Amino acid sequence: MSLPNIMINKPLPTISNMEVDTEVLDPISSSNQEVVFQIPKNGILDGGSFVSLAVRVPSGLANALVNANGTSNAFLPMETGIYGLVRSAQLTIGSKVIASNEDFGHYATMMRKFETPEHRAYVEQVKAGNSLDRYGGIGSGRVCPKDLLVGVEADNNTGRLETPHFIRPTDDDATTPVFSVPLSFLIPMMRSRQLPVFAIKENCYLRIQFNSQTHGQQAGASYGNICCFSDLNGNGAPQAAITPLPSLPNIKFYSDHLYYPEQIMNQTLQQMNSDKGMNMVYEDIVLTNTQIQQGANPAAPAISNTNVERQIAVSGKTVRNLMIQQKTVGQNSSILGPYISHTTTANDDYNFRINDSRYYDRNLENPCMKYNELAKVLSKPLQVPPQMYSGNPESNKQRADGRADGNSVYIGGINGVVLPDGNNAPASFRQDQLQRTSHYIGVDLTTTGFNVLGNGKRIGVKPIILQYNKKNVNNDRGATEMRIYANVERVLMFKNGTAMVSA
Repeated sequence: MSLPNIMINKPLPTISNMEVDTEVLDPISSSNQEVVFQIPKNGILDGGSFVSLAVRVPSGLANALVNANGTSNAFLPMETGIYGLVRSAQLTIGSKVIASNEDFGHYATMMRKFETPEHRAYVEQVKAGNSLDRYGGIGSGRVCPKDLLVGVEADNNTGRLETPHFIRPTDDDATTPVFSVPLSFLIPMMRSRQLPVFAIKENCYLRIQFNSQTHGQQAGASYGNICCFSDLNGNGAPQAAITPLPSLPNIKFYSDHLYYPEQIMNQTLQQMNSDKGMNMVYEDIVLTNTQIQQGANPAAPAISNTNVERQIAVSGKTVRNLMIQQKTVGQNSSILGPYISHTTTANDDYNFRINDSRYYDRNLENPCMKYNELAKVLSKPLQVPPQMYSGNPESNKQRADGRADGNSVYIGGINGVVLPDGNNAPASFRQDQLQRTSHYIGVDLTTTGFNVLGNGKRIGVKPIILQYNKKNVNNDRGATEMRIYANVERVLMFKNGTAMVSA
């Protein structure tokens, strides 16, 4: 039996009256580690529902939260915003996990960069607390961030920019800014499907687990997971001896429930409670974490290669696309936190082995070809300046290693952290640089090329193999950590009011 139109996120074929009821839910359990919401069994849960989120930064510790002009020294990771607070999210029916999203801060940072810069700046800055999405030119010809407060306007490294004050966390639950994350972004299943909670016998829950940030000064494994801190001393040591926590009184679930005419609702109820039941195809995210070891350190401008194969845990599943985030192990930015994805100085190349066949006839190495393949995943391009995607715009094409020759990006201070200039060891990935921090790998595996459900590629008993050739150059050869997000198609079956889900 076909899926009822009221469970699909698309315009209905006929005009019908519909009522929307919004319920503001407090969590049934909450702590600094997680919150759990029980979803009422009313109507049809809409993907437009959202969770309000906020961060509180306790004061009174070694470094004061508020500086001399009364501004909070804490700010959310500039391209990630409040999404960095969430470590993972699960939608469950009874004890069954129906859909989940792990390492959400990395996933959200990657996905939101496909939206237009205007949308990210004018809509998401208010809703999510991000502050580094639009760029323009300055007199020197360098690419300069927009939408920040200008303390000192200059073309050189004496320029000073700041995150707007109204999106900076405070130490008080009553004054800290409150943001939101849509359910359809938190749980990708809800982008294209609506859940008929009124006809499900078991209880439905939304569980959100939070990131933690516990250590003190300097960049490290947990710096920037939730908050970054301004460099008050101007010595490259961000003031971070404060532990940011979720602002629990401000965390609520705004649950939208749709009600259609009684006849339509009854038809859906009867179908779900019939012996034949109802099958619903939906999308879910499977995360594979892997690492590539440190390579040999050649003398410049030579290159050494590290050829590896990594299994992607999707055997037996139907896969629509793959998205890969990568960076040096432990790499952290004082203004972006850990939510960066960078390529090495020389262009790495890669391929995939799927069902015992190479996906590309030759490895992808050219940045333009990689960018084009990435755009196919969401049927729209990654919308960042080219310097942020790869080192190609600044590379010296006469050198074998493609070492950068100059710097075309703003070199002033942002929140007191001064970005490196063109004379600061351009052979390696430098701490706090903006270049090459938005480099992602993507491959579209749909059988028709259209980004709709039902046309993914069926994977056999063997997992997908990533064949990766890492290019090591002088001072840029560190071990690499990868997060591979596989968008898979799963089936949720409702029979006699009970939900069953495929692997």
